[in-house]
Amino acid sequence: MANKRGGSTGVNEPAVTQTVLASRALLGYVARSLEPVLEQMTLTQFRVLVVLSGVESSRMADLAELVGVHPSTLSRTVERLAQGGWIERTVAEENRREVRVSLTPESRKLISDVTRRRRRELATVLDSLDAGDRAAVERGMAIFAAAAGEQPPQDLALLGL
Repeated sequence: MANKRGGSTGVNEPAVTQTVLASRALLGYVARSLEPVLEQMTLTQFRVLVVLSGVESSRMADLAELVGVHPSTLSRTVERLAQGGWIERTVAEENRREVRVSLTPESRKLISDVTRRRRRELATVLDSLDAGDRAAVERGMAIFAAAAGEQPPQDLALLGL
């Protein structure tokens, strides 16, 4: 049960404690999967790639909104990503003033590699559980994800997710 400020009233304290511990463990997997990426770009730059991977191609203004940053901030980030060969910019045929951005094959591979590393590490942990515990984790994570809902882009952008 939450109080008016959104904090715990103590009724669910064991569940809160276990969820915090699980979130730390999951963040460890996220961090390890991103290690090779951080040698090539910032978390914010990687976040732009991940968001763009979900839409194929985007107008700059739309991408800025999806990422949760100001368009001028996105322009600088896109410029660095384009210089690094991670994204392509094209002028829209229907409106010559509109610039669209899309991923390069190299950035698609980078995102795929990160996801594969993360999934492999998580699978190793889950494989170490017996079938009943694995099913309990699956159910608990599904319930938590449904209750939490989609997080705002600006919250995820802080972590480069």
